[in-house]
Amino acid sequence: MITITKRAAEEIALSTQNPDAQGLLMRFAVDKTDEGFQYLMGFDERSDSDIHLESNGIEYVLTYAQKELLEGMVVDFDEIDTEGGYGFIFMNPNDPNYEPPEEGVAPEKA
Repeated sequence: MITITKRAAEEIALSTQNPDAQGLLMRFAVDKTDEGFQYLMGFDERSDSDIHLESNGIEYVLTYAQKELLEGMVVDFDEIDTEGGYGFIFMNPNDPNYEPPEEGVAPEKA
């Protein structure tokens, strides 16, 4: 469903140390905008109507309504700009603005 790379999983695991995140799961969602997709992630409670999955040791949830939009997405954590800014990167083949990474540059999923 969604692949969370090892680097992203490590960063999410660090965030679970926050007392406010205790007992919560990572939730992924997407908003469709005129410019493309806007990705949302954060800690949330699991609802009975959620899809509950796991990748690289991170349990996560999403709604059934979002399944088609998020299917096949890879979440990575890496340097975003040359000034040392790091952040989560969402690589989603369902996004109209998606450009696959060059061969040899794709993140390691394991």
